[in-house]
Amino acid sequence: MLDNLFVAGAVAAVGEALASAHADEGTVAVIGNARLAGALAKQRTTLAVGLSARAAKKVPGAVDDLAGVEARSLAAVIVVDVATVEAWEASLREWTRVVRDGGAIVLVDHGHAPEASRRALCGGLTELEQRRAGRSIVTSGLVSHLVDLASLGA
Repeated sequence: MLDNLFVAGAVAAVGEALASAHADEGTVAVIGNARLAGALAKQRTTLAVGLSARAAKKVPGAVDDLAGVEARSLAAVIVVDVATVEAWEASLREWTRVVRDGGAIVLVDHGHAPEASRRALCGGLTELEQRRAGRSIVTSGLVSHLVDLASLGA
């Protein structure tokens, strides 16, 4: 989790990642971190997802998961500590589902830079970038929804 001391640095690095990905317009989802969601909500429209029951009471509009979020409707998804999560593949597929084509997925981790990059690449993200924010590494990549040629009659 992000310590209070490092939230400001992480917010700045996330903002740079979103600007670089041209995902600075539209709603972003912040998964599992109330402090980061609160800090980003001061700058843009933010949806907090998967918070503890206690934290969700303090964050207006927080939701348990992304099931009710329309496909390709978000500019970005921001997640903390993905490099140490076991079920990252299914989670990454769900995050990709809700991000628009050309949007971004931003991973904020304490260390684990090579693993964060590997997971982003294996998840199909393109144009990966990494930034340091104190002890945190911010890995970002673009979402590309490839067109299904069969559905176009090709």
